[in-house]
Amino acid sequence: MVSSWTYDCVQLISSITACRCDAHGQFLPDDAPPPPRAERAPDDWTPYHNRLEFELADFLFTHAEMPAKKIDTLLDIWAASLLELGGRPLFTNHADLYSVIDNTRVGSVKWDNFTIRYTGEERGNSPAPWMSDSHDVWYRDPREVIHNILANSGFTSELDYVPYREYEASNDERRWEDFMSGDWAWEQADRILSDDPTTAGATLVPVILGSDPM
Repeated sequence: MVSSWTYDCVQLISSITACRCDAHGQFLPDDAPPPPRAERAPDDWTPYHNRLEFELADFLFTHAEMPAKKIDTLLDIWAASLLELGGRPLFTNHADLYSVIDNTRVGSVKWDNFTIRYTGEERGNSPAPWMSDSHDVWYRDPREVIHNILANSGFTSELDYVPYREYEASNDERRWEDFMSGDWAWEQADRILSDDPTTAGATLVPVILGSDPM
């Protein structure tokens, strides 16, 4: 059903005002344009040395999905074929290939990983296999991801930068719709400024996280 609400009264919070600023926190005029985004050079294939390295990695890992042992065999044959010419293959072995892939940035935020394992008490005669296994956790720095979202001009008109309260014009009835229209956001913004007056002019950036089931 389409809502018939009309909103002639929107109250914006006065504590956290989301003033424009530069990367150093210096406030800018409201009409200041955003800084130009740094563009990579057409021949910049970092962390790969060149386009050929990238295409080989993309083929072996993404398209062929070649196992590590077969990658090593292929690169050993390749290295042997180049001995007389004094050359070397693009990657030494699968570990070298994987290391470069792991340092590839997607959306300018690279993937990192760490390993975890269960360290609690194992009960029973036949503990579950996961208790003795190591598990790789892959992630991208949430702070960098959020920074990129906020820096993306495509979201400029889609974000609420300050908490607000919205009222129906005819009867002054309040309506809660988006996250920043709620009491929690308003109260948090007031508390932040109360705890640290230097945050005046900043913006509240709540982060709502979710996880897909395994």
